[in-house]
Amino acid sequence: MDDTPHDTPQPAAAPRRARFWRMRSLTRLDLATGSIARREVVWLWSLVTVAAFTFVAVGWPVTTTGYGANSAAAMAGTLVHSAAAILAVRWPWAGLPASVAGAVPLMVITAGAGPEWPWPWPVTVLLAHSLTVFVLALRHPWYWAASLWSVGAMQTVVVPILVTDGTSEEAVANGVVLVSLSGGVALVGVIARLWILSMVRMEQAERLSAAEQGRRRELEERNRIARELHDVVAHSMSVITVQASTARYRRPGLDDDVVREFEEIATSSRRALGEMRGLLGILRGHDNAPTAPLPGLGDVAGLVESTRASGVEISYSGTDAEVHEAVGLTAFRVVQEALSNALRHAPGSFIAVTVEDDGHELRVHVINSPPDRDDEPTPGARLGLAGIRERVTAVGGTVTAGATADGGFELTATLPSDDADPLPA
Repeated sequence: MDDTPHDTPQPAAAPRRARFWRMRSLTRLDLATGSIARREVVWLWSLVTVAAFTFVAVGWPVTTTGYGANSAAAMAGTLVHSAAAILAVRWPWAGLPASVAGAVPLMVITAGAGPEWPWPWPVTVLLAHSLTVFVLALRHPWYWAASLWSVGAMQTVVVPILVTDGTSEEAVANGVVLVSLSGGVALVGVIARLWILSMVRMEQAERLSAAEQGRRRELEERNRIARELHDVVAHSMSVITVQASTARYRRPGLDDDVVREFEEIATSSRRALGEMRGLLGILRGHDNAPTAPLPGLGDVAGLVESTRASGVEISYSGTDAEVHEAVGLTAFRVVQEALSNALRHAPGSFIAVTVEDDGHELRVHVINSPPDRDDEPTPGARLGLAGIRERVTAVGGTVTAGATADGGFELTATLPSDDADPLPA
């Protein structure tokens, strides 16, 4: 039998998920809040930064020595133009104008260098411009890359006219190279972005499908548990209810005390059966699950009284304080579980139940003496105290439980009882 849970991701799922995070971060299709996404953004930024500094290291000397441009102007223009690609990784509104502001001065100061030098777009400037276009196309909506490509095409026409009063064949050829190369790069970036977007949507659809399958399996498991509870517990409780309710008719001649005890058994079993049906409705997710009021602090006295009917001696000191519904239900369940534990594990013992409120805290104290009979304790699932702790912790309370010095058992639950909502946010 395979013990591996069905919803456990396979080993290949983690690399695949990392790959999709990597794709999403490259295209800014999410807010890049995951650790993988942040790492991939830093990786892309680092790669673009290395390329930009390479263009600065090569373009500045070439512009100064090859084109005879002023060294300071060449350095400033190259720095601004190369930095545009770095800015475009995150801020397209800064990268686009930086590219234009850096390219125009470089085109102006490199004019008249001779036909052997490409102009109006020196090679390094052309490559840096194409890099910025590609980053805009990959990381941002298509119109950013289209805008920079259009501005570059306009520069190719306008700058030669303004600087040299005309265009040469070499300038036209250089402009065609610029428009073709940057346009092809923009197209590649846009296609890559659209492809990654389709892959991300497919991954999201697969994840949604996996979540739906997980919810369906959870519902099937809950229905299975509900069936088991119905078959095992609800059926037995129904039999007990019927037997206790009909005992006076099936066994004529019973004295009044015995009849009253059977009636108490029938009442308790009917109450338990009603709660069981409500639990089954919740487990099955039925919209028509019972909506009867849940027991609260005011029902503790009735719980103690019905438990006395089993013959156990119980002293009770309660309070009529108004507490939050969740706190009242928790207090009722604590007393209920504590009485059940005492009946099972300490037969014939004396039980003292105290519920008191000081305006800020509600204290539920249940203590039982050592067992008075040698009866074998009724077996349990050993989950009662764990359930009490979970309930009390859920409303912001604390629980202490343990054996007493004389061999009994003591349980104290402290719950918040002020007007504030005890449930954690």
